[in-house]
Amino acid sequence: MVELVVSDMMSKVTDRRAHVLMLQEKEGLRKIIVALGFIEAQAIAFALRKVATDRPLTHDLFGLITAEFGIELQHVFINKIEDGTFHSQLCYRQGNDVRVVDARTSDAIAIALRVSAPIYIDEGLLNRMCIHDERNGAISIPITAADEETLKVAMDNAVKAENYELAMKLKEEIDSRHQPQAANDGNTDENIE
Repeated sequence: MVELVVSDMMSKVTDRRAHVLMLQEKEGLRKIIVALGFIEAQAIAFALRKVATDRPLTHDLFGLITAEFGIELQHVFINKIEDGTFHSQLCYRQGNDVRVVDARTSDAIAIALRVSAPIYIDEGLLNRMCIHDERNGAISIPITAADEETLKVAMDNAVKAENYELAMKLKEEIDSRHQPQAANDGNTDENIE
């Protein structure tokens, strides 16, 4: 497991209501991008800025309730990606009892930030999904991390550029998202810009 920290949060250029969260390994340079909706982005921004509210917000309330019952969030573990969406687990301890709860990554991060719990990712997943800094400030990301709309635009651009090999890989990734899960192994390592 590799520990991650929040390195940045920004709005997507194409949709001001959508946001992306950049997580970077604590002791290195690899980064991943997690897509967020407006509500999740606001919850994470409040936690990062330590914004105090008159009444507890949902993620604050969750932390207060678990603390009241002696349940401690040990860590968040980003354990897989399916259809371009990261999945996470909340790992809790109450006395000697350890429980793992499935969670949306955005919720898991919002809770972890409030209770100062570490965020981890599987080493292999980080290697597959990390972004790479490229020329002129552009970045490339694995196609498995991109949303379907981005994949379609990239596929159209690849066809226009007559890069049919990339276009076919992008089409295969899009098609795999519409097949039964058993047929989708998620091991596509190609990058798009």
